[in-house]
Amino acid sequence: MKFSEAEPQPIPSFTVPEKSVKIALVLGGGGSKGLAHVGVLHELENAGIHPDLIVGCSSGAIIGALYADQPHVKRLEKLLINLKKSDILDVSLFASPFGVVKGYLLRSFLQNNLKARTFKQLQIPFIAVATDLSSGELVEFGAGEIIPSVHASSAVPGVFDPVKYLGRFLVDGGTANPIPVDTAKKYGAEVVIAIDVGEDLSEKEPYHMLGVAQRSLEISYRKLSEYVARHADIVIRMNFQDLGMFSDQYNKEIYEHGRETAKSYMGEIRQLLLEKFPPKQDDPPPMWMTID
Repeated sequence: MKFSEAEPQPIPSFTVPEKSVKIALVLGGGGSKGLAHVGVLHELENAGIHPDLIVGCSSGAIIGALYADQPHVKRLEKLLINLKKSDILDVSLFASPFGVVKGYLLRSFLQNNLKARTFKQLQIPFIAVATDLSSGELVEFGAGEIIPSVHASSAVPGVFDPVKYLGRFLVDGGTANPIPVDTAKKYGAEVVIAIDVGEDLSEKEPYHMLGVAQRSLEISYRKLSEYVARHADIVIRMNFQDLGMFSDQYNKEIYEHGRETAKSYMGEIRQLLLEKFPPKQDDPPPMWMTID
């Protein structure tokens, strides 16, 4: 991989939805902790709150693409809660000098579980973000092919081999922006609900220089996440700690934590939607107003 070999091609332009984007969901990155997104989607769907736009980063891009393709949370639960890391991570120490995962299993998983092949075929407008290794810019994919875009968005540096797509070397969108709220705002979203599934700082104390370096990276990521999410109208933040990036031991617990956390924000969400979108006099009240 040489940056000098990159010949960047134009990124296909995202088509802004014809109807106004009232509610946008921004699904942040977090590896296996992304299963909390499914729990949040469960509670939003139960409350009759449906997004007009989904923006996803890393694991949030995987779940966002699957939901935008077939927006039924029961399907996601069946598909993802029992998923093992070996189902999507083809680990090999000899895969590449730049990563131990090539991403073939992830692409196969998406191929088998997405009806759509292009963004245009999705039922809900969707954008996945990745990071250009050469320029450092956040790249937004909302048109063209879905699978390489989601693969690039999920290519965790140092784990996945960088993805070469459209003449660029791409890695996880979280490198530049783990919770891309500004992307949703750019396309006119009136209400942005962001979901932060990143970990809190570990309570474990570092005992050597690598531990200090790791904690410093954790601090940087946590501060970046808080900074980029600051313009969201609602930030549903989990409080995970010491779960790791690719653990599959706590899938059910992560999902349930997402549900419970979403429930704790539901009153705030309903109040905001009522203020932003008051029902017209002759219209029946929206579902999210009537559910306890």
